[in-house]
Amino acid sequence: MHIVAYTELLILVRVTLGALLFRNALLSPILYAHFLRQRYFQSAFTRQAVVTSAAHIETFVSREGMPPVLRTVWETGKDVVRRWGGIGGAPQAAAGEEH
Repeated sequence: MHIVAYTELLILVRVTLGALLFRNALLSPILYAHFLRQRYFQSAFTRQAVVTSAAHIETFVSREGMPPVLRTVWETGKDVVRRWGGIGGAPQAAAGEEH
């Protein structure tokens, strides 16, 4: 199951690159990301694969000599995924505050 979880992440990368290079439909990464979102909530293996992969990417973009824009893109991407996935995002307003 660990291999399957990592393979699912690799498929997302492949589908996203395929869409950017016009090799497959532009809707494919969105649909596959939704599938992967469901797998994240249903499978401990997928959650662990995402955490491990994110840690490796974090280490890579934080290395000495990496362009600062790479770190900014990674942080922005994480924030977007967290908000879309419902696993973080913008802080909630405190109870009793007026809108």
